[in-house]
Amino acid sequence: MLDAKEIDIEIAKWEYLDSSYDNYAKLANLYTIRDHMTKSRALPEYEIDYSAAAAPVQDEGAIAVYGDSEFLRSISGKDPAMIWGIIDELMDTLHIANPRVYNNVMRKINKM
Repeated sequence: MLDAKEIDIEIAKWEYLDSSYDNYAKLANLYTIRDHMTKSRALPEYEIDYSAAAAPVQDEGAIAVYGDSEFLRSISGKDPAMIWGIIDELMDTLHIANPRVYNNVMRKINKM
């Protein structure tokens, strides 16, 4: 029975020989043997991937999930333009109702 180390030694030897069809044929056989010895008996990758369920379709313009707070969960998947309009109204209200908090938020944003 062939050993994986013996196969690797033979591959290294044949890789450094002159380029010819016969040498490449021998290398192809050695690569096939090595791949067959190292892979498990499971289904090939393409069969596993092909039979898997499709990934969920996500709107390119939608907001992704960035955290688990109530606010972040509620805006996940929504249109960013609509969310920014609501946040702008909130900031206008905050500017009038609590200028100190508004200024702190603006300072944090401007430092980014």
